[in-house]
Formats: sequence, structure tokens, C-alpha cells
Amino acid sequence: MTRDSDAFEQQIQRIHELLEDFCAEVTWNDHIPDPDNPSQPRQIDVTVKRDGKLALIECRQHASRQDVQWIEELIGRRASIAPDATMIAVSSSGFTRGALKKADRFGIITHDIRCLTDLEIKSWGRQMAVTMYFYEYSDLQISLLFKEESIPKLDSNKVRSEFESYPGVQSLFNLAAKQLDTQNPLDAVRDQFFRFGLRCDLPDLRLCGEPVLEVGFRGKACIRSMEFASSIVQGYQKPIESAGHSKVTVESFPLAGTSIVHEAGRISVFLDLSQLNLPPVCQFRFVRFVGELEMEYESFELASPERLWIRADVPIEVKSQ
Repeated sequence: MTRDSDAFEQQIQRIHELLEDFCAEVTWNDHIPDPDNPSQPRQIDVTVKRDGKLALIECRQHASRQDVQWIEELIGRRASIAPDATMIAVSSSGFTRGALKKADRFGIITHDIRCLTDLEIKSWGRQMAVTMYFYEYSDLQISLLFKEESIPKLDSNKVRSEFESYPGVQSLFNLAAKQLDTQNPLDAVRDQFFRFGLRCDLPDLRLCGEPVLEVGFRGKACIRSMEFASSIVQGYQKPIESAGHSKVTVESFPLAGTSIVHEAGRISVFLDLSQLNLPPVCQFRFVRFVGELEMEYESFELASPERLWIRADVPIEVKSQ
């Protein structure tokens, strides 16, 4: 199983989460017991469980259309592990005519996901633009307050090293961002800077073995933005349907696996920060989705939140009480 196939299966999971109601449990990479070998669970790409009923969804992301052989494999798979389950076959490249006939005869539901043409996209008319906003920090300074008797015991290099490795440093930027938010930065003119200053206690912070009584953090920041338009629009449908009548449409953006799934007037957003390249000392803060039509947000998922952390070389000032 490759990373691309994982991403494709997870995309299908998100689509079915949008299609199903809240009573359904949609699971990616599920494992269900084999009736003949209960100790050996069988892997299923995606399952949908609701009201005691089970749907098995198997996905293929290949360059060529899927043929009869794969459909026959799925017929056998269903008969072996869950004869009463609904089996759905999803292909990124469609199916051969023979595969569709075989699937129809044995009750295998087929879906494909293919790119819409420019004309179909224009007719669909629901594309959305994504704008990400982040704070760009500068002129930063941190002050550390110790008891007077602690000062002789401190080594400046060790203080800096231990403070930079302290997990709670990120909370300083989070507090700064909250303070900056109150100044309505999204309404600012280009390159407008906002100053901030705060004092706080960081739990259990000791440097060179000495307790830090208070941490001060000050500096300035301005708001920056990155805009993204969808690079691919795909329709999720039965192969006999035209793309213009797809029940579900997926917009993919040039930001790792970021996508927006549309179903009627509802959307599900998956924002992937794994390949987000921000300038130094920047913090992602807001995201805005704009389209021609008003949409109801069904879900919002953020991937790789660790990319929100900031590592900065900030001057440190040591003070005594």
C-alpha cells in the first residue's frame, strides 16, 4: 500500500462521511473478523456501518480501467467474509464494459472518480478559493524573571539551550496570536504591523535548575496571505452517469492533500499542512473559503498540525526579582 493509495482511500472515506448521516460510522482501513478464522481479521479499505448494516468499499487507483478479474475478486471477498454486506467498488480510472456487466449481475455497486472538463466545471459553478493567513513576526524579545539569588547560578548559554527545548515555548506564540487577533489584522492595509506584549507563567519551567518566576514576550507582526485555487475538479459517480450530474464533486488544491468535497449545498474540508512552506518565524492563523454560492460546512479536518509550531532565534533577557 502506497501513500498515494492511502490518500485516495481516505478521500473516498471523506466522501462517504458527507453522503451518510451522523448515525453511520465510516472507517478507513478497517478490519473485520473472518467468519472462518475469527483470529485473523480481514482488511477493508473503507467500511460504512449503520443500523446493523455493513457496506464494504474497496478502492483502486490505477492508470488503466478495472476489469472483470477485480470484480470477481470482490464477489468472492464479499461471499467469504460478509455475504449480506453491500460491496462498493471505486476505481480512479473507470471500468471495462465487461466489469460493469459482471458487477451489475452480482450486485456490486461501481463508482469512479474522474476529472471534469473545463466546460463541466463552468457549468457546475461551485468552485471555491482558499486563502490562508499567517502572522509574520519580527523584533521579538523574551525576558525571564528569576529570584535574585538564582542569578549567580545561571549560565547564559545553558539558559538559552534549555529554554528553546522547553515544550511550552509554543504557547508564547499562541498567546501573542490571540492578542494580535483582537486588533482585527485581516482589515489591515498591506505591510501594516501590530505590536504585542505579554507576561505569563510557564508551568514548571526551571532553567539551570532555577525556577522562572515570569516570562515576558514582546515584538510585532503583520498579516500575510497565500491564495490557492483548485487545480483539479473531479466527479464521484456511477460510470453510466455524466460528470455534470455527479452526486459528489471533489476539488483538489496544490497544497499536499487539501481538498473540498461538495454534496448538494454541503461541503467537507480537508486542509493538509504537511507541505506548507512558510517564511521563517511565521504562524498560520486563519483560513478563508470563498465561493459564488453559500455552503453549509459539514466538517473541517486539519492534517499535520505540528506544522503550526514555531522555532525562532529570539533574544533572551534575564532579570531578577
